[in-house]
Amino acid sequence: MTAALGAAAIAAPGLLRSQQSALQLSLAIDNSVQLSTLPPDYMGLSYESGQLAYPDYFSAQNSALIDLFRTLSPAGVLRLGGNLSEFTIWSESEPSTPPEAGGLVGPDPGVRKPRTFTITPNSIRNLFGFLNATGWRCIYGLNLGGGTLEQALAEGSFVAKTLGEKLICVQFGNEPDLFKHHDQNDKPWSYEDYLAKWKSFRAVFHEKLPAVSVAGPDTAYNHEWVDRFTKDVPKEVTLVTSHYYPLGPPTDPKMTIELLLHPGARFESSCHKPIESAKAAGLPFRMAEGNSCYNAGKPGVSDTFAAALWAGDYCLQMATLGCVGVNLHSGANGYYSPIIGSIPAGYTTRPEYYGLLLAQRFAGLTLHATKFDAQGANLTAYAAGDESKSKLVALFNKDARDVEVALSESSGKLKNAMIERLQAAAIDSKAGVAFGGAAVGSDVKIHPHPAEKLKSQDGKLTVHLPAYSAALIHLS
Repeated sequence: MTAALGAAAIAAPGLLRSQQSALQLSLAIDNSVQLSTLPPDYMGLSYESGQLAYPDYFSAQNSALIDLFRTLSPAGVLRLGGNLSEFTIWSESEPSTPPEAGGLVGPDPGVRKPRTFTITPNSIRNLFGFLNATGWRCIYGLNLGGGTLEQALAEGSFVAKTLGEKLICVQFGNEPDLFKHHDQNDKPWSYEDYLAKWKSFRAVFHEKLPAVSVAGPDTAYNHEWVDRFTKDVPKEVTLVTSHYYPLGPPTDPKMTIELLLHPGARFESSCHKPIESAKAAGLPFRMAEGNSCYNAGKPGVSDTFAAALWAGDYCLQMATLGCVGVNLHSGANGYYSPIIGSIPAGYTTRPEYYGLLLAQRFAGLTLHATKFDAQGANLTAYAAGDESKSKLVALFNKDARDVEVALSESSGKLKNAMIERLQAAAIDSKAGVAFGGAAVGSDVKIHPHPAEKLKSQDGKLTVHLPAYSAALIHLS
């Protein structure tokens, strides 16, 4: 037992690896039943809009960050919004004193302390260069709660003109179900308050910028708002968005690794229900923001290998529901940020990044139905393929027991396979995480290792999966 695993066992006995023999399971893939197809731009990251106040961050010159984005996905989606978007202002002129070089704006820890973030034309021109260099596109949030229509229109006009096809859509406001009337003793906004102001913004954008698509409502948690929104303005939006954090607040001692690995009622209300509302309205749904624990994450949970297993599994679970994309909130050195660091200090990755790398392999593929009985263990499985007959299987073992999974498929006998494993020394490891035996090096690039080979016996493949690990299986 490693020292790290011993510490985890003391803090949470349920996370100690079992000494029992491996649990024997079987997974049958039914290629005749196709579920949803993941778009090429399924993978995404979310950042605070306030980061644009430091134009050198999202710029073509920030080559190290560009490399990490491109390694994660060659065609991802950058969403700009967050709590701090309500403190942004637009200025047509550049400041007389340039912003601090390498300035960082991390995820809001929940204090919502008023600040001013000035976004200028240079911010947007640099953003365009960054998007071009990464191959990514953008969902751009505008200030609804604390801004004016005139400011939003001026900013939106410049963003649309500058980003062009790199702009997927704009959004008005971030988490409006948490807005408060600061001139009325912090009285919460009602849905009617929000919809009225949203419609006023939407009407002007439709008149002045008819080619610009709009998404919404980008709620924090309130599914009722999503459901009403999709019924009230289904023709006014091209994309439905909301947020999901399975844990929070981080100050609550009940927010543990064990809880992160067992999604509960929050997943049903914040993920399944809004996707169904979007489907009923004939609209695509994207989870525009979320991560392991709201308010910038929880140390000892969000920055551990547990978050890697959670993130990879969560992304693929959302895809099975029909979600068209997931954006994990990031920025600065937040505990849950997949990428951390700065221009002066350089960049590195937290464990979660590797879970996203695994899930990204499914981009562009169609999920197939599976028959899988985990026998009460905390395991999930996903299978996918494309017209070229490429086939992938992902197995996530979030249980304390080792398992052996026998794979079979409806179209015939399986031949040989290759395996890339997602693993670390312990579930609470903060370093030493690898995917396919490889990790991001000092040059912020992945240096792949030869994949592990697996031979079939009698048309079946049996995969050994250690406790608290995942595997990506390439079927031939």
